[in-house]
This record gives sequence, C-alpha cells and structure tokens, in this order.
Amino acid sequence: MSFAASPGCSQSDSTPSSSTSTATPLWGDFPNARPSCVKGIHLTAWYTATKKGREQFEKLLADTELNTVVIDVKESEGDVYVPGVKIDGKENFVRAIPDLKEYLKFLKDRGVYTIARIVVFHDDKIAKVKPEWAIHASSPIALAAKQGYRSDVWVDHKGSGWADPTNVHVWDYNIEVAVKAVEAGFQEIEFDYIRFPSDGPTKLCIYSKPHKSDESPYFLATFLEHAAKKIKPLGAAISIDVFGLTGSYGNGMGIGQKLSRLLANIDAVSPMMYPSHYNPGEYGLKDPDSSPYETLNHGIRDTKKVLSSTHVELRPWLQDFSLRAKYTPKRVRDQIDAAADNGIYEWLLWNASCHYTYSALAPNAPSSSNEHPDVPSAPATTKTE
Repeated sequence: MSFAASPGCSQSDSTPSSSTSTATPLWGDFPNARPSCVKGIHLTAWYTATKKGREQFEKLLADTELNTVVIDVKESEGDVYVPGVKIDGKENFVRAIPDLKEYLKFLKDRGVYTIARIVVFHDDKIAKVKPEWAIHASSPIALAAKQGYRSDVWVDHKGSGWADPTNVHVWDYNIEVAVKAVEAGFQEIEFDYIRFPSDGPTKLCIYSKPHKSDESPYFLATFLEHAAKKIKPLGAAISIDVFGLTGSYGNGMGIGQKLSRLLANIDAVSPMMYPSHYNPGEYGLKDPDSSPYETLNHGIRDTKKVLSSTHVELRPWLQDFSLRAKYTPKRVRDQIDAAADNGIYEWLLWNASCHYTYSALAPNAPSSSNEHPDVPSAPATTKTE
C-alpha cells in the first residue's frame, strides 16, 4: 500500500507556535495550534484515561499522519466529563479523566489538536433528571415506564430519552458544557446529535415549541447561533456531525439536518460517511459497505457542492470498524483516498472501541523512516484498565 503526500488544506490559517521547546517531540504539525489538515481519531473519555489506552493511541500519534483526537465530553447517557456543569441544581460531573487539563496540555504541546465531542439532544439523563426539558409523548409509551422515565416522556425504539431540541434551557445547558470544555483546554467543540429523533414513534413527539417538520432546521441553526456567541469569543472552533446523506439530499432527512441551513456559525462539518450505514442500492451501488471508495466518492462530491460557497471545511467521519464487510487496511485507506481524490484532506476515523488500523495510516511526515524520538511519559492517571 502506498501513501501519497497530502497538500496543505487551502482554508487552514494555522501558524506554528513558539511556546513549546524544540526538545519536545512533535506528533502533529504545530504545538498549540490547529494542524494544516486535521486527521484524527475518536476516543472515549474512559479509554483516554487508561495507561494502556494512552500507550496505544500515543504510538499512533507519534508514528503516523494522525494529528488530532476527538474526545467524548458528553455522550448519549448524559454524563459530563468536565467539571462545573449543573443539572437540576446538582453538578453533573463524572471524573473519567482525572488529569484532563494536564493531559490536554501534554497533547497540545506535541502538536496534537484537541476536539471535545458533545452529544446534544440524545440525552438519557436530562430525560430522567429534568423531564420538563425532554421530548414528551402525546400518549404513554410502555417502554418509557419500563426504562424508568416519567410517564409523559417520549423514548425511541431502544428506550432512550431525548432532550427537546426546541427548548432554550436545553440549548443553554449544552452550551455550558461546551464552554467548560474550552476552559479545560479543548481547541474545538464538535456537536453530535444535532438533530431531532428518527427511530421510534416520532408521531407521538411533543415539543415545547410546536412546529411543522420542515421548520426543524430553524431550531438547530438557532442553537448553533447561540453556541457560537459563547464559544467563538473563547477562541475555539465549532464543528458538527451530521448524517452521511445530508449532502446528497436537501430535505433535512426528517431530522432537521438540512445542511445548507446549519453552516452559518460553524467552521467544519463532519458527515458520518460510514459505508456500512448506507442501504444497498444507494448511489447505484449494490453494497456500499463493500465499496468504500465509491461510497465516499459519491458522498463527498455531493457534499462539496453544498459547501462550495461557504467558509466551512468538509471533514468526513470514516469507518475503521467492521459490521458486515471486513474492514481491512485497504478498505480503511480507500476512504481516505476517495476523499483526497476529491480534494478533501481532512478526516476523522471512528471506532467505538478506539482500536485503529495502524497500517492504513501514512507515516508521520517529519520522519520518512517512521522512527521518532523517545516519547516522554504522559501525566500519571489513577484509572487503570
């Protein structure tokens, strides 16, 4: 497998910082600054806290083209992994990464770009602890009571609750999580689940602000506008995750993700273009999961057209896991190559278990031999695997 060099990203304005000693080994492009091209991996907060986890992904950062980590700060169960955020008068903080500020500094000093992933409207905790902020149901759902929710709370087909995307209190709460993440040291906020629910008895959904389905993008866009007013002055960027097909279909996908309506206040968009998530026949492909290059080629071409007159970077989420088709190093790399062939050199790899395919990645640019200086130990952590 050969690796072509990636040209700089045309919209990147990063410059090296002189605040870090040259004795510190660089794993990314610039210390304490945005990389010229963001190439990252998803990490859970719990995995980031373990000694074994750090050893594994630090080697990837040191040895390969990777220069970015996307770390969960709030997931769909609703726990928050940065301190200082209260819900119903009580702090909602789970100390998953005990040395968070110190470790973020450790990464940034080595040129690693740090992104905080915040799941916004899919939120079990809000639905249970603050049910008045949840999506409500026009008639009781048996699964809601079984899962311990209040009888008027709406749940999806898995029995999970959702926060109301039209409720300003929900907006403010998630924006507060984002602000605390920036204060902890994250350089970018990535909002996930910026959408209305899709799976379950959605006809029963009741929102604090009644609306027609084609008005849903307004609430998502307004949330992002409010978020930008708080986050941008702190010097952090904003990105969002959307369904992979939002660039191909301009109808909002039934969840409010009309992409053209969500771009005004963000810096990057990450469509989840996992080939395994496309139905057979999509883009005329018999099995998109077995055709990663072709799937990404179609999706990226469509999405570029939507973004063509904007400042927003396209940074797709790519698949590094297997569902039906076995994802070999070639299939992982095929997605990266499809993006590059369309002039897109920023991307993120997703694996829920945080296990990534080393051989699918190009060597770290500073060293053609793929050999690097000794890497100092990360700050100590009390959590072990």
